[in-house]
Amino acid sequence: MLIQAEQNKKLSVLLVEDDLHFRAGIRNLFDFYHIQNKSISVVAEASRPALALTLAEQHTPDLILIDMELSEGNGLTLLQQLLGSNVSSKTLVLSGHQEDSWVYQAMQAGADGYVFKSQVAEQLLDAIDTIMQDRVYLPPEVATGFFRRFQKTQTALPTQIGEPCELSQRENEVLGCLVQGLSNDETAKHLYISVATVKAHITNIFLKLQVTSRTQAIVAAIKMNLV
Repeated sequence: MLIQAEQNKKLSVLLVEDDLHFRAGIRNLFDFYHIQNKSISVVAEASRPALALTLAEQHTPDLILIDMELSEGNGLTLLQQLLGSNVSSKTLVLSGHQEDSWVYQAMQAGADGYVFKSQVAEQLLDAIDTIMQDRVYLPPEVATGFFRRFQKTQTALPTQIGEPCELSQRENEVLGCLVQGLSNDETAKHLYISVATVKAHITNIFLKLQVTSRTQAIVAAIKMNLV
């Protein structure tokens, strides 16, 4: 009975996209996808940031898939609004824009991952699986562009964020795991601590670095020579 209950669990998704044909294609893909023994269910769809935010608050989906260009707004606006809300859903950008600047802005705005629309069929399943394990997803060619953009814009970031940042030894260890892309579970096993303790350390790290996402924490840590 327990196994059957696990198999019946669903991963809920909010699909934010203004192209009806692309939305239909994503739904068709989900008919064949399973993540961690869970089927994927689109619980709501939106083409505008305002409606998407309302639906996210109503349905509290596990994952929000976001296009960068939307009717009456864009994905960056929605990502920023989500950061200021009580919604804790994972966010994955599906975009036709492959420019480094778009990837950088999306990740800076709090996205957990970025996939080019031209590569959705090949990468979407891996991307979802990755970010649902509390990791950041960037395909190799995207990651290269992201850090290239970061290097070009270092002068736009402060040398220090607020007061000099002093992390505890354990927080430094957790930050190192975060930079390596380890999930909370993997970090807990690596450091021989509980997942709850890992989450508490990550919360403290975010507060000290004055960031709100793993990607922002990694950028800040590199800028401040913490890793």
